[in-house]
Amino acid sequence: MNLRLRIGAVLGVFVAITAAFVLALLWAYGVLLPGLVGGTIVYLQYGAIEFDLVRLPVSLVTALVLIGGFLAAQTYYGYQRVLAGTHGSTGGEAHAVARTVRRLAMRTDIPEPDVRVVADNTASCYTVGRLTDATVVITTGVVESLDADELEAVLAHEIAHVANRDVTLMTITTLFLEVADRAYHAARLARRALADPRELSDGGRVALYWFLPLVALTYVFVAPILWVFPAIADWAARTLSQTREFAADAAAARITGNPMALASALVTLAETTGTPETDLRAAKTRALCIVPNDPVTGEDTTSLPRIRRPTADTRRRERVTSWLEATTPSGPVGGDGSATHPPVDARVQQLYEMAAELEGRA
Repeated sequence: MNLRLRIGAVLGVFVAITAAFVLALLWAYGVLLPGLVGGTIVYLQYGAIEFDLVRLPVSLVTALVLIGGFLAAQTYYGYQRVLAGTHGSTGGEAHAVARTVRRLAMRTDIPEPDVRVVADNTASCYTVGRLTDATVVITTGVVESLDADELEAVLAHEIAHVANRDVTLMTITTLFLEVADRAYHAARLARRALADPRELSDGGRVALYWFLPLVALTYVFVAPILWVFPAIADWAARTLSQTREFAADAAAARITGNPMALASALVTLAETTGTPETDLRAAKTRALCIVPNDPVTGEDTTSLPRIRRPTADTRRRERVTSWLEATTPSGPVGGDGSATHPPVDARVQQLYEMAAELEGRA
């Protein structure tokens, strides 16, 4: 299945799960809980019970409007959510990273994304998007770690995400995973209150004090319904992320004509970042990064480290070859099904084979 079909399939699943999530909340709080409470009261008074659970508390048109509004809010807020702590610079001549992104955007015939370089030693690089808007965020740690060709290849990888139109979908998918996870967490307030009341937030204590019956009913009847949504959203995010990384790697190699540059960049970033020790579902936005790492935010800087001159092709190939042949694990292996990225080894191997194919044509 090609990239567009896979992205289309994930998009279909995402829209369906979003609609189901909104409808489930409407049904739970507009039909199920009122029906249980009202039905219990009627039964205690008259010894009989009659209420219809197979319905929506609002009209179909209203439900569709609410679903559309929820999707629109995710499209807008997902972009703002990730970039909340990152601020653009004020004026000044474009630096080398911005000039490279502009050149790559012109080469791929896409609107030029915004560029923000954050002064941070963490090797983090990611792109977030909203329809026609996109922003590439890269740290000085990445700039300092790579040579000129490798840096261009990494930026081409991010440009490929924009060109493949997967960046917006990935941005809102990661946000929905967070929303679904928080909704399920909130629905289990009663359980958390019994397990460890000292860990409750002030809002949780207020909810328990004023709405204890609703909190209890939500845990018993609503939490089991909401349980499925984080799991499905997590699967969709991981499936899309792994597909898009392979596609963006291949596209970046074609844009630059230098697959080995991206391969050696991935080796460097994998060695710098290491394998995350925590489940990636605990850090949902890591799926946006070129390698699994926390997206770094902060003030945009124009003071870039000096970009190193390109490494000789023979030395780059030797390093990538020896790294592939090594037995040390590199990057997430995804054996437990939680990794948001394909194994770095597999990505580097794909680029290595592309480089060999290009050399064979020469």
